[in-house]
Amino acid sequence: MDGRTLLAYVSAGGATERYAHIIADTLRSRGHAVDVIDMKRDRIPDLSSYGSVVVGTGVRMGMVYRKGKQFLRRKDLEGKRLAIFLSSGIAIKSAERSKAKFLEPLVKKYGLDPVMCDAFPGKMPGSGGKLEDTTDPEIAGLWAGELASKLSEPA
Repeated sequence: MDGRTLLAYVSAGGATERYAHIIADTLRSRGHAVDVIDMKRDRIPDLSSYGSVVVGTGVRMGMVYRKGKQFLRRKDLEGKRLAIFLSSGIAIKSAERSKAKFLEPLVKKYGLDPVMCDAFPGKMPGSGGKLEDTTDPEIAGLWAGELASKLSEPA
């Protein structure tokens, strides 16, 4: 297993995609080799060449995106350093509540042991049907900085 990291994300409104690129850029700035894929558009590579996997997904209508859940069910995640993040409207007011409602049940259901797991504010329907952007790049950058340290620790 080498030190490469795969960051796989699925985004609908753009918040998760934005976070994915902030996290990837932060990891790269700390010396990590990161490949980024959009699960809606790109073919998912063989995970055997990755030591770490970061999965980003979103929530819409109270449901975690199906492609995010499908990825987390993969058996080849076993033995990888895994980190999971999501963007949701609930995280605007309470990241902990969003994490408890959406991430913790998936971690338990699929028997995962992520090194880090968190929820970030996403986009919310606003006036006139437009999405209100409440993303917080600073939170994602800080999270990615902490993740970079954890991924650098000996396994």
